[in-house]
Amino acid sequence: MRKLFDNARMFRVNDQRGAVAAIVAVVLTVLLAMTALALDVGHALVARNELQNASDAAALAGARALGVMYGNMSGSLTGYTLTSGDVANIKNAASVAGADNHAAGVSVTVNANDIAIGNWNAATRTFTPTAVLPRAVRVTTRRDGTANGPISTFLAGIIGATSLSVTAVATAQLNPVSVMAPGDMDAPFGISEFFFNSGFGCGSTIQFAPNVPGNPQTCAGWQTFDQNFNAANLRDIVRGMTNGSYTPPGATAGQTSLEFGNGNIGAAWADLVTLWQTRVAQNGAWDAQVPVYAGNDCSPTGPQPIIGFATVRITYVGEPGNANNSTYCTGGNTSTGCMAGVVQCDVFEGNGGSGGAGFGTFGTIPGLVE
Repeated sequence: MRKLFDNARMFRVNDQRGAVAAIVAVVLTVLLAMTALALDVGHALVARNELQNASDAAALAGARALGVMYGNMSGSLTGYTLTSGDVANIKNAASVAGADNHAAGVSVTVNANDIAIGNWNAATRTFTPTAVLPRAVRVTTRRDGTANGPISTFLAGIIGATSLSVTAVATAQLNPVSVMAPGDMDAPFGISEFFFNSGFGCGSTIQFAPNVPGNPQTCAGWQTFDQNFNAANLRDIVRGMTNGSYTPPGATAGQTSLEFGNGNIGAAWADLVTLWQTRVAQNGAWDAQVPVYAGNDCSPTGPQPIIGFATVRITYVGEPGNANNSTYCTGGNTSTGCMAGVVQCDVFEGNGGSGGAGFGTFGTIPGLVE
């Protein structure tokens, strides 16, 4: 009986050893699979980050090519449609920038169909392809079966995963201009944010003088840049802008404040008329790049914070006594003179950065939005 008991105990021990061995084998297989997956997924994530760098660079390069093209044009570009040559230049710039990057050891080739030109809607975070005055370029880079090949795995093949596909997307856009270089702001006046918040904007008439209380379409003011505001300083600035001896300082939206004033500018009116006539004679029109100041003050005095920039085609400047108010200006005290213009749409400032509030003038240096 004792022998039978010993034999039975031996069989139970062998059974337990067999069960443990089976469990260990299963656990080792699972651990090996998890390790393989972790290693290969980690490798894929690194490759995706590299692809993201390539997408970012390609989108920025494509949008910059678009900005350079717009910057070489003048005036409002509303309705401009890209030519096939424009599209080819933009896509080539994006492709070259993409190829300067590597993903998992492979130089990144960007498919032509993965470079889209259009517009970005920040509110809905959607991209819409268009050839009519686009401001954005979207690029998708890949390591998959359509471009650059999928990424081969190291160990995940033991669970049937011999390769992994990864992609990355980036969108770059020409944003509203935020920087004016020295000399860019070629007008001693500015517009209130209130004008734009009241439903006026691109294509609207802005009446700089006379000011009509309660009328947001006349919400603007004179400015003397970084000098204290008075009629004498304004006159000297206008004369200097006319003969080229004065260069207006640069400004950055969100950082710069400019000195403003309002009311009758006295003898400076005659010089302002001369400046307008000079600009029209030189360029065919006076498209003045002007600052937009924050707030609802239609009679600004002292330093005003600048939040963006607009372009205004000055249509008329008349000093007191010869202002054709019935044609160009309405209401207010006509004895103070008359000046009016039209806010221009879709103007691209070649020297400006981008990122200010939107008032119809855009920079040619792109920023990433996706």
